[in-house]
Amino acid sequence: MRFLPPRWLWITMGSIILVLAALISASTVAVRGSFPRTTGELILPALNGEVTVLRNARGIPEIRADSAEDLFTAQGFVHAQERFFEMDVRRHTTSGRLAELFGDELWETDAVIRTMGWREVAEREVDALPAETRRYLDAYAAGVNQYLEQSDGSIALEYDVLGLQGLDVDPEPWTAADSVAWLKAMAWSLDGNLKDEILHGVMENEVGPDRAAEIFPTNRPDQYAPIVAHGRQTPEGFVPAGGGDQMVEEPGAVRDRVASLKAAGRAADTLGALIADPGLGADVGSNSWVVSGERTASGKPLLANDPHLAASVPSTFLQMRLRCNEVNARCPFDVGGYSFSGMPGIIIGHNSHIGWGLTVPYIDSQDLYIEHIVDGAARRAKGSAEVREETVTLKSSSGRTKDIVVRSTSNGPLISDVGLTDELRSDRGAPGSQGPEGKASEDEDSGEYAVALRWAALEPSQSIRAIFDLNRATDFDEFRDAAELLKSPSQNLVYADVEGNIGYQLPGALPKRRVGDGSKPVEAWRPGAAWDGFLAFEDLPYAYNPPEGYIVAANQQIIDAEMPEQAGNSFGFRSQPIIEALEGRRDWDARATAELQGNTYVEWAEEFVPALVAAQPLEPWVVDGQEVLSEWDLEADPESAGMAFFALTMRQVVQRTFGDEIPSELGPGQGSDQYFAVLESMMDEPQNPWWDDVNTPQTESRDQILSESLLAARKEITAVMARDPEQWSWGRLHSLTLTHQTLGTSGIAPVESIFNIEPRPVEGGSAVVSAWGWDSRGKDFSVVNGPTMKMVVDFGDFDDSLWINQSGTSGHAFHAHYADQLPDILANEHDPWPWTRAAVDAPDADGFVDEQLKLLPPG
Repeated sequence: MRFLPPRWLWITMGSIILVLAALISASTVAVRGSFPRTTGELILPALNGEVTVLRNARGIPEIRADSAEDLFTAQGFVHAQERFFEMDVRRHTTSGRLAELFGDELWETDAVIRTMGWREVAEREVDALPAETRRYLDAYAAGVNQYLEQSDGSIALEYDVLGLQGLDVDPEPWTAADSVAWLKAMAWSLDGNLKDEILHGVMENEVGPDRAAEIFPTNRPDQYAPIVAHGRQTPEGFVPAGGGDQMVEEPGAVRDRVASLKAAGRAADTLGALIADPGLGADVGSNSWVVSGERTASGKPLLANDPHLAASVPSTFLQMRLRCNEVNARCPFDVGGYSFSGMPGIIIGHNSHIGWGLTVPYIDSQDLYIEHIVDGAARRAKGSAEVREETVTLKSSSGRTKDIVVRSTSNGPLISDVGLTDELRSDRGAPGSQGPEGKASEDEDSGEYAVALRWAALEPSQSIRAIFDLNRATDFDEFRDAAELLKSPSQNLVYADVEGNIGYQLPGALPKRRVGDGSKPVEAWRPGAAWDGFLAFEDLPYAYNPPEGYIVAANQQIIDAEMPEQAGNSFGFRSQPIIEALEGRRDWDARATAELQGNTYVEWAEEFVPALVAAQPLEPWVVDGQEVLSEWDLEADPESAGMAFFALTMRQVVQRTFGDEIPSELGPGQGSDQYFAVLESMMDEPQNPWWDDVNTPQTESRDQILSESLLAARKEITAVMARDPEQWSWGRLHSLTLTHQTLGTSGIAPVESIFNIEPRPVEGGSAVVSAWGWDSRGKDFSVVNGPTMKMVVDFGDFDDSLWINQSGTSGHAFHAHYADQLPDILANEHDPWPWTRAAVDAPDADGFVDEQLKLLPPG
């Protein structure tokens, strides 16, 4: 997905020549001037004591300090050294201020953020934090600001390119709220079922509630094991799956309601890869698992994690180590792993006692409410629609602005306002619109329908505090205490410790619903439509040392068949191969675990390949493709001809089955495990109505769709690759171009060539353990999301743990560590990262080289 429209940057040819001349060599001052200083000494007035920053051969920092405040001050400084432009873009994103940097086209993205009020919620959270947490955040901000004060103007190459437009950027000081607000962006990527809820609401009006429900299949724990096989049963307060009422038919209002839902979908889709979200057309997810000592060679646990988010350069995470010289009450941290630039602490990793990994639980903490607005008031809802005005600055160099009106009800902001087209805006409030009873009346003539978003992340919490508590937890009880603070984003938390224990905890703010199950929009005027608070933490599923000796959390269902769809809605296509592999041996080590992260077996193909091979070929040359499928081992290797032909065929199957009835802007998703699961359930129903193309006079069956899809795929693969199957390969279709989050989609080829990394063939695919996924609404199989990092923590010996990032440590183009880890992660190769001080400081270690920077207090 493009983040920036191609017209955002106007550069004359003369300017392009000048910038290329200045940047063509990595030795030019324009480039190197922004590189971080990694040796020598620097004075940081915010410090109270000396801090040492070591960097290893990959440029990964280790920070050593005597106090927690100095540790986080240094972390802020180092984050800014490596990735300040990324940090600045992140805070402009969460504040709804992107148009200031990138021009008029981004005003709508800003309007979406302003409508939800991410920054305002973050500021309220900061004000309510305990003193210790606030000190840590302020120390981090002080470190960032020390970097800004000491820079000589060469902060990042990106600012120089933006300067070609006359944009003179002088970054304002960093604040605690800038850090906290990024959690809202991550929650947007990882929380809820917004895209499914929009599609569900639209499809009920398109095909009726019964058929709409068929494209949202329930989980099958009898076929795909849940995360917690022997854990809690259904928590009190959950509505059973399928318990939602269908929306009431309202004559005269259907068009307006559907338009509002589609508008909400357009608004939701404006944010894109900038917040690690590949968009409505691709699945986000992750793999994680822990194995107890009874299944490992060392007799101690192993913990593996690889989060699947939008692919980009720089990658979502920055790897680093935070080490107190002496762990005590004043400085309780000795932790390493992956951090977010712009936020203090470690998000995923381990300390000297415990380790943890994160995956998406698909907890539904978002609900859409159909609001009937009459004369500015929300009909039959508590209170009236609140209205406030926001001013979006379009470009800081020109000072132009655009005013927007933000409306909210008691259920939340009206996100459909932002996504309305000009045509639909003019239709709103037209005479003759009708109320919830389907009766027009004089006071309803100006009525309209809108969509409000109720979302747990828009309610203040202490989620940022959870990171610090998690970083210093020493056992499962302290781990759970930290997890209780994490309200949004909710995550599957897997756990292991040096004592040999493994565990799992689901945290998060899960709403109690009295109407519906959260799977589709609800009319706000219904009695009991509003949430009834949140579930208690003690009611959320967890596990501790289960009898299986392992826990796998790869986005599948969380507990058993009683669990509703609002908690886990993936279908086990990734989790089940991991489970089967773990069951098969009891001598796991870090290397074998890392190999499992690169598993390319296409679980969901088992149901379809035999049917495709047996289908009637419509032309003789289709048989070549069927023979390739019959010999395919179901592995998605880059060299695989079978995966290439299968992917093209299944895209045709999905489009021909669902594309005639599902709106193109909402799907169907040929790269989404949702549609694979639907098709899987239909294979024994050759006359299922979904097979029929409603745009033709005849009634199509399964067999026709499979045959037509095979023929279309045979033609396509010949056109894009070759007639000869010997020349087919998955890697020629499935490639990754690491794209800079902003300038990488400028539409200006010379600029893109500076910041982007050229295409590489990639293994795996959507709904595969090696989950390099593509945009389901796109025209090709280019990778848009995948593992942003991989880690395997060995609790038998932390020095034997394995790590790799998607791009590299640096956010500076042309730097040696800008994308030096990309070839390894694509090959599923990992690096050692020594943990113990002896291993780190050893002269012959794989760890740290002679890059050592001393940060000193004044005097």
